[in-house]
Amino acid sequence: HLSGYTSWYNYFQNINEDIIYRDLDGLDRVKDNVNIFQIDDGYETFVGDWLNVDEKKFPKGMKHAADRIHSKGYLAGIWIAPFSCQRVSKVAKEHPDWLVKKENGKPMYGCFAWGGAYILDFYNEEVRDYIRNFFNVILNDWGFDMVKLDFLYSEAIYPRNGKCRGQIMCEAMDFLRECVGEEKLILGCGVPLGPAFGVVDACRISCDVDLVYDGKFYDKLNVNREVPSAQKSLNNSIFRRHLNQRVFCNDTDVFFLRRNNLDFTDEQKYILGKVNNLCGDILFVSDNAGDYYDKDIELLKKFFASKSES
Repeated sequence: HLSGYTSWYNYFQNINEDIIYRDLDGLDRVKDNVNIFQIDDGYETFVGDWLNVDEKKFPKGMKHAADRIHSKGYLAGIWIAPFSCQRVSKVAKEHPDWLVKKENGKPMYGCFAWGGAYILDFYNEEVRDYIRNFFNVILNDWGFDMVKLDFLYSEAIYPRNGKCRGQIMCEAMDFLRECVGEEKLILGCGVPLGPAFGVVDACRISCDVDLVYDGKFYDKLNVNREVPSAQKSLNNSIFRRHLNQRVFCNDTDVFFLRRNNLDFTDEQKYILGKVNNLCGDILFVSDNAGDYYDKDIELLKKFFASKSES
């Protein structure tokens, strides 16, 4: 059972040391109910260049960040998309031979986030060494306890080497577990659920939650079940609740209690928090709890509690 903070759903990539450490201190009022604090996307210069930290945002580096988190008594988590690299990343420019190629020889996009991201081919031994190295630095030199691994599906978009997409995804997940080891935690995200069974410690079971409860115009088109949506996230959490503590701990994504940068009523906040608490064991907010009213603090304690306590 993990409860705490992730930076994504308030700042997205616009994070820095001041924001992270302010929000870390903001949890002091609920310190006894928190056991993890996770830094999400935005600390790196470009996706794929994981060890190239943006020095303007984090001048003291990521080891310092992990140490600050540990000083509060929390586990330190960090976000990585291990198979993705931005078109403009150093790794994509310097190692085009590491990328998954289409039949015409051009690199294949794994997703269109960050202006487009290519796929590192983990069947390439040099890629495997590259991935092993950045995990070693992040987990052992920097000292993070959990990695949130995202956009994992991209590795299996293109069947190759005589293998179907399902086999590729399963082999990719086993490789990630090997890299991380058994002592550190994996939170899987953006991954087909079957290949994650028994491999990750926790896994996202829903799409991203949107900051607008009623959704954007494209939600109503119902063309993609993975677009950010509070309603779709709630449905996924409810109908996948039976996976929790059986194949991994369910990550039901974040809930919100803040009053800024959000379009939720108090009732909608309560519904999301309660469903997350009932259906999952990875419970995160992205709020600065230092801004909470007393009644928000009491709700946070309630939603962070394990089901045996709530």
